[in-house]
Amino acid sequence: MLKVFNQPFPFYSNVPKNLLRYFLLGCLIAFFLIYFQPFGTDRATLPYKKLFLSGYGWITFLAFSFVFIVLPKLFPRPFYEENWVVWKQIMLNMVALGLTFLGCYLYLYAYFEATISWSGFLRFSLGIFPMAVVPAAITVLLDYIYLLKKHQGVANQFNAEIKPATPTATTFNLQDENGKVDFTVRLDQLIFVKAASNYVEINYQEGEDIKRYLLRNSIRNIESQLEHAAINRCHRSYLVNLEKVGRITGNAQGYKLHFPFTAEYVVPVSRAKGKQLLQILREKAS
Repeated sequence: MLKVFNQPFPFYSNVPKNLLRYFLLGCLIAFFLIYFQPFGTDRATLPYKKLFLSGYGWITFLAFSFVFIVLPKLFPRPFYEENWVVWKQIMLNMVALGLTFLGCYLYLYAYFEATISWSGFLRFSLGIFPMAVVPAAITVLLDYIYLLKKHQGVANQFNAEIKPATPTATTFNLQDENGKVDFTVRLDQLIFVKAASNYVEINYQEGEDIKRYLLRNSIRNIESQLEHAAINRCHRSYLVNLEKVGRITGNAQGYKLHFPFTAEYVVPVSRAKGKQLLQILREKAS
């Protein structure tokens, strides 16, 4: 069971969708507080009581938006999806909840002009902690299970349909960043290309061996030099030769491409590219 916490999990980086998600979350919080009036608020007599309670919804929206949208923009490296797993998603939710608790505590005590203290914040947080933390963790786990089953099902269905591709002998003369031809490779040799800082790592077959060649250029420029229907930009850091793909596996983040001649190399497929790539592969298999 504990292994699930180290499994890959998607990091949702689409800003408009995230804003909508957390706006709806804030609306849900506001509705819950106004309709059910828990924590003794049903006994409180306040002017503009519903407006006051809706403020907690806005605080939730702002706290989650800051943690899941602003922080990844300010410090992108820790949030790269390649290294994102279930426990990190749960912990980030805890951070967002902690910030929400702090905002709600300050909002409450500022409204009543009461004395603010760490002990008061602790009592306030412990009062609502079980109602927020457990559902947040369970939601992440359920999301993981749903995405895992969905992607595994699609991958299994596709693997039953996939057919070996006919090798193509097209030759590419790849240039470095200065426009000088630096490496020549045939399509039936090329496996995938990976971005590596200021270089690209070309992975190719030579007989039964798999070799690598570092070429100083960007993957965007190399993509323009590898214009062929079999070459696909499946990820921001990868170009893959679809004629070499043997099977697909799925996890919560999306899909992975595998090659029949090696188990060492696996190419990820970004969530944005998943549907398009599967459609291309299906067309090739038909």
